Amino acid sequence: MDKQFCFILLASMALLFSCNSKTSNSDNWKQVYQNAYTNQDYNTAVVALNHLIISDSSNRAQYYDSLAFYYIKKQRNYTAGKSIVEKGLKLSPNNYNFLEFKSIFLSADNKIDESRTMLQKAYKLSGLKKHLYMYATTFASDKNIEEYTKIVNGFLYDPSTKPEMVEVSIDDASSQMVEIKALCYMDKAKISKNPLQILAYIDSALIIEPNYQEALYFKEKLRNPSN
Repeated sequence: MDKQFCFILLASMALLFSCNSKTSNSDNWKQVYQNAYTNQDYNTAVVALNHLIISDSSNRAQYYDSLAFYYIKKQRNYTAGKSIVEKGLKLSPNNYNFLEFKSIFLSADNKIDESRTMLQKAYKLSGLKKHLYMYATTFASDKNIEEYTKIVNGFLYDPSTKPEMVEVSIDDASSQMVEIKALCYMDKAKISKNPLQILAYIDSALIIEPNYQEALYFKEKLRNPSN
């Protein structure tokens, strides 16, 4: 058999084996990720996503999106999360999740104006009230409560505002999902200095979200200040 032909045949077989191996490896890690996601096994999900970034590079931006979420929201590994967000934005500069996370890091570095710009862009892309709310909080950070209140009241008291769930912290290790209007009422309770008004805002939050842990805690503190 011609030596050159043999070489080409062997090279083709090796390439085919390599491609099949990569495809199989990618499919395996997709299954691992799916199982981890279903079982809320965030550590395994992170491992699977890191493998998929390498084995399925065509979908890397999508994997960065999920990986940023797990690092920041579930593992609170902010160093890794920040790195992934930066890489993700280079691949997908209009991904509103990356913009949201980037805004959080900018706020943490006291770069409020830059954070506000990121959130403006995120809101235009997503239309989510969460991003408008976060945009409003940048004014609260600048002690501009009037502007914050104006923005929040704009959708809080608008009957056409559709329900939207957002994640809020319960403590350092846990969180819960609540309707965004309930979150806004809790914010107003924290800002107000009128005890009766504070209670009214907390009750408004609890009407929307009866199991809102922070609202229940604050209401109990109002009833029993010594506890």
